[in-house]
Amino acid sequence: MSFRLTTRGLTIVAILLTVVVVGIGVALAATSTPQFCSTCKSHVPYVDAYRQSAHNGVNCEQCHSKPGPFFFLTAKLEALQQPIAQLTGDYEKPILGYVLNQSCRRCHNNDLLFHPVSKNGIRVQHKHLIEAGFLCMRCHSTQAHGDAVPPGSRTYPSMDQCLICHNNQYRDPQGQVATAQCDLCHTKPNYGAVPLTHKQSDWPTRHGAVGILSTCSACHTSKADCSRCHNGILMPHPATWITEHGKDVDARGREACGQCHDTKEYCVTCHKVPMPHPADYIGTHPAIAARVGTETCFNCHVVANCQACHDLHAGGHPQAHKLLKGASYALPATPSPVSSPTVTGG
Repeated sequence: MSFRLTTRGLTIVAILLTVVVVGIGVALAATSTPQFCSTCKSHVPYVDAYRQSAHNGVNCEQCHSKPGPFFFLTAKLEALQQPIAQLTGDYEKPILGYVLNQSCRRCHNNDLLFHPVSKNGIRVQHKHLIEAGFLCMRCHSTQAHGDAVPPGSRTYPSMDQCLICHNNQYRDPQGQVATAQCDLCHTKPNYGAVPLTHKQSDWPTRHGAVGILSTCSACHTSKADCSRCHNGILMPHPATWITEHGKDVDARGREACGQCHDTKEYCVTCHKVPMPHPADYIGTHPAIAARVGTETCFNCHVVANCQACHDLHAGGHPQAHKLLKGASYALPATPSPVSSPTVTGG
């Protein structure tokens, strides 16, 4: 069988190819609109918020796909599974989107961002943030979708984010210090001078867990700022605190710790034994160790503490009795063998 190319045949092929290409283009464009996205019930809150935002004229794919035709087609291929996922309900909840800096920079170019931006009494310079590699979503994850974004994923341009660098300590590659001088950003006196976190009711008890010391020191410049509230206790706790904090507890009482910790519950997470140890603890500690496990002992002690008595006792060495304040001791008729820890080297 032989085929011949004819003008009519070529015309039909060209028309078919044109129809296919146009059809694909129309389909790609149609599936990139908010109207199409809102056909899925799970996306309706996001689309509703988008329509009320300043980004309501921006196509969905302009934000949610990396710039370039290859990445656009890749995103479309990945999205082919979405109809089935929506029908079966087998998709991640809540729905979390992601926007790369490259997508934001399609519109927010250097001409817009490399100059100070002032709004509501706050002046921001994005140039250094972009050059340092900060993600736009670190401060602006609610853009376009507002409160439809799940609470745990919402980020805002807060003072706490600025103080990560602007703490009078951070230096850029050129050696310039990022100052925490207030009027650098606050163009109105006393406007927004207190970070939002400080206004939360539980901030006095949780700031040590969620705060970053370098950001605190941007405003709290005195070395006594922490200890003034923490009853003279060193804050943050030094590296030796685990083994030495008992002295502070004896001197100041548990109330000093209770300012941050629930002393009824928190202390027993490590101290599952009486603290401080009672006078008869040397004689009773084997039973306690058997009950709670020796791991509890090693929260404070090292193996050498055990060996000071147990290894020397097994060998009948009288020097061990100095730890027992002269307690009487006699060697057993047949000393029990004690195995010493084996140390292997690589």
